[in-house]
Amino acid sequence: MSIQMLPVSGSDGPMLPGVKVLLGVSSSIAAHRALDLASLLRKAGAEVRAVLTEAVPHLIGPAAFDAITHQRTITSLWGSGHEGEMDHLAVTKWADVFVVCPATANVIAELAHGIAHDALGTFAVAWNKRPLLIAPAMNPEMYRNSAVQANLGALAERGHEIIEPVVGPTACDDVGRGRLAPVELIFDRIVDQIRRGQTLSGKTILITSGPTREFADDVRCITNPSTGKQGVAIAQEAMARGARVVFVTGPVSIPLPKGLHKIRRVTSADEMLAAVLEEQPAIDIAVFAAAVSDWKPADRMHGKEKKTSKDGEVEMKLVRTPDIAATANRRRTEGQVFIGFAAESTNLESYAGEKMRGKGFSLVFANPINESGAGFGSDTNRGLILRHDGTRREVATASKSEIARILLDELEGFMEMRDAAPDSSIHYFI
Repeated sequence: MSIQMLPVSGSDGPMLPGVKVLLGVSSSIAAHRALDLASLLRKAGAEVRAVLTEAVPHLIGPAAFDAITHQRTITSLWGSGHEGEMDHLAVTKWADVFVVCPATANVIAELAHGIAHDALGTFAVAWNKRPLLIAPAMNPEMYRNSAVQANLGALAERGHEIIEPVVGPTACDDVGRGRLAPVELIFDRIVDQIRRGQTLSGKTILITSGPTREFADDVRCITNPSTGKQGVAIAQEAMARGARVVFVTGPVSIPLPKGLHKIRRVTSADEMLAAVLEEQPAIDIAVFAAAVSDWKPADRMHGKEKKTSKDGEVEMKLVRTPDIAATANRRRTEGQVFIGFAAESTNLESYAGEKMRGKGFSLVFANPINESGAGFGSDTNRGLILRHDGTRREVATASKSEIARILLDELEGFMEMRDAAPDSSIHYFI
């Protein structure tokens, strides 16, 4: 379906004509705020269907949701109103967005582990269109519990969007992080997901990710601590915006997101280059996020080299690995856009600028690898975005998912400007 986003005057925000929202509600005292969210969505032109966990009617009756949504509220898988089709298929086929608001600790655990003992859990297991939007609400001590945080981490790692609770007083008079995020913020995140679901529709994005390994023998190798987290975050964000993602990854242990158009697993820089060049003719955009080893042993030994040297020293000749982005740039066809990364320990901006000019990047994200919260293996990142026109944007410390959003916003801005001036030299910056 094609969704049209229309602005509306005043402070009511964007309209959502034709958007179908499945609203999952669990038994937090904040469940009444789900009624406010449903009302906001309805005023914006969306259709809303509520599904309640079995305990919610002890707090708020289904009739209240019926009245706000003008749809039959679902409280059970039994007694389906859809002839010939079970609700867990019908309602997930119907919806464009699935938001769980509020999400209790119990429901978060069920979502994380794929437990489908009730209607909400069953719908979640059957939902594969977009990331779930999950808005937790609970006592602050419950929220900070390591099991709850692990479950939220697992959901985020799979690409689902967590709308973090805010700090404030809760119903039990405790104060801390656990209070449901404002419904206006949750509404904005729904709008944002719909917007992102359309903006890169029809585009194919190639993303390189993770480290490479350059083996000296069958056991030892030259590599780096890259985990691939940033590449995965970019892939998730690109898919959320409707893109087909070709994911070329070095050896990583983190799970890859569902829904990737194609996965190419490689080990060495030479293998990554071959995969990139093979996929390049069919892509619109390339994001070079992999941490490719710059050097490899000139000669690979067979087996495992034994420690036979009397003085405990071994000499190894190293040679350069291929420059994947530069090689792809030489084969770039008209219209293809390249984005690069520059992980540096010194002279961040100048080295990143050299990479931009030398490899034909339209955007470069430069991050300081020697600073806490910005290096390999971190869940956060920060740095600079250098643009093709010589301007720059400082990016404060943020989650890698947020960095991915910022970067793809910049990409879309570049493409809009390029498409508005088709005869301009903005196509290439080599």
